[in-house]
Amino acid sequence: MTIPKGKPKITNPNLLLLKHIDGQDELKTSTDYYLSQATLGASTAKVMGRNGALDEDQISLEYTKELLERHFKDVANGELAIAEQMLITQAFALNVAFNSLSVRAARQKDASTMQMIMNLCFKAQNQSRATLDSLVQLKRPNQTSFIKQANIANGHQQVINSGEKNITPQNELLERSNGKRLDRSAKTKAKRIDSTVEAVGKIDGRENPRRKS
Repeated sequence: MTIPKGKPKITNPNLLLLKHIDGQDELKTSTDYYLSQATLGASTAKVMGRNGALDEDQISLEYTKELLERHFKDVANGELAIAEQMLITQAFALNVAFNSLSVRAARQKDASTMQMIMNLCFKAQNQSRATLDSLVQLKRPNQTSFIKQANIANGHQQVINSGEKNITPQNELLERSNGKRLDRSAKTKAKRIDSTVEAVGKIDGRENPRRKS
């Protein structure tokens, strides 16, 4: 339904009011409207509520969409109250399911049926715990998350763990001798090597008494 400017009163709980966008044809306008996350969420809530305890005639489809749009803006601005409320509601419902399944399992006489119900019971318990854990992380993000985000933002960083053993690099090992560090800056004094060969005395065969002329 295409409406002019202005906001009419909502009288039909199942009616979605398609708002015309200036400069855009009606097909694109209807596509953007009906495939928006707010419209899809409102439609899902309306369908799911039909089989529940809520009276669908008391829930406006259009106003549900408007509620979602307001929550979207709140979350975008950092206001997470709606997310906290949803997590608490889900954790509470899962805890009710856990207790209800526990009672049903205790009443079973067949072991296989009891085991099947208890498996569902433990799944509800685990999901309730995980939901509460998500709520805690939302309220008080742990320090590890901030460290990881900082490392990603600042690029590669070397983390030094003081609890690890100090491993001496190989180059440093080569520079040590008998527990003392070698001083590479000290120069060894060169020693002179006399390579001059002294002249051998002249040998005259006539001076050798044992030699006969």
